[in-house]
Amino acid sequence: MDAGAKLASLLIFCLFSNTLFMSSAWAADNYVTLEQPPKTEAVFDLSEYLALPEQTMPEKPEWLGPVISVMPESKSLEKTYPMIDSEHTWQPIIAPILLAPESVPNVLSTPALTEPDKVSLDKIDLMATKKFVDEHPKPPKIAILIDDLGYNRRGMEASLALPIEVALAILPETPYAHQTATRAQAQLRTTLLHAPMENQRELKLGPGGLYAKMSEQELKAVLIKDLEGLPGIQGANNHMGSLLTTKPESMKWVMEVLKERALFFIDSLTSPDSVAEKTAQEYGLKTVRRDVFLDNIRTEKAIDRQFSRLLKLARRHGSALAIGHPYPETMSYLQHRLVNLQQDGVHLVALSELLALPTPSGTAKK
Repeated sequence: MDAGAKLASLLIFCLFSNTLFMSSAWAADNYVTLEQPPKTEAVFDLSEYLALPEQTMPEKPEWLGPVISVMPESKSLEKTYPMIDSEHTWQPIIAPILLAPESVPNVLSTPALTEPDKVSLDKIDLMATKKFVDEHPKPPKIAILIDDLGYNRRGMEASLALPIEVALAILPETPYAHQTATRAQAQLRTTLLHAPMENQRELKLGPGGLYAKMSEQELKAVLIKDLEGLPGIQGANNHMGSLLTTKPESMKWVMEVLKERALFFIDSLTSPDSVAEKTAQEYGLKTVRRDVFLDNIRTEKAIDRQFSRLLKLARRHGSALAIGHPYPETMSYLQHRLVNLQQDGVHLVALSELLALPTPSGTAKK
């Protein structure tokens, strides 16, 4: 080997040795062994405090070169952790769940109600329930009035066999008038005077008739006699009357008599020009007018058609009133039809439930 090669090899060796020395020095400055000092009562045992296994470093890390052990300063642990007695093993503290004594009020709970408060809340709940029930849609109502009673026993017996809600209008001074009124009164059934009134076709009225040519004294005298001849009468309606019900003066006299006795009036509406209902409202009487005649045609098919019309009007307006007569066809139809009325979603009610007092504007509630 020539001198140049030897010199180059020497320089390389020196550089390598210098690099190796510097690496060892750097490792000595930066590497701190985790080897634990011997246990004494004055030294804190970190592994027991943390309850972790002891950790050791490799004796000779190959990547750091020669290792120069460096002991940590004796005060380093004292500065970092407080000195405790190593004989006492650390244990977690479990805090019990404390329950508030019954004597201590719970501010987050609902305060106890006094007896008056409970009563008032019960009233509020009752009012809310009642309001809810009241707001629920009510089923349509129908009422039925049977006219022209008093002339024969068969009509009397058949009408008294109908449901108690069906009202009866009795003609004055007829053979079975008093008996019909008495038996209806015993049933607590609504009964009316079926007051005969003059019609435009000049048909005979029978006893106790009211005519347009009568003076006030004559008309009132006849009407009072008709009312007093029937026990338990609660109101009146017109029999025929297509002429008299169009006479405002005559209707005023009728309503004056009824008002004195606190009776109601039903307008049978035998004329589209009737002023009977309007006059009754003006005098403050409870009143309502007829919606349907059931049996102008005395066949079961025709009666059923009119009854269907009655139900339709009741659903549309909330209530409707029908007038029928004690014909055998009508009695037979009503006896079986009214039994199955619930399936139509309509209630049969007493006539009094359809009566209305006049409103301040002068129109009746319907």
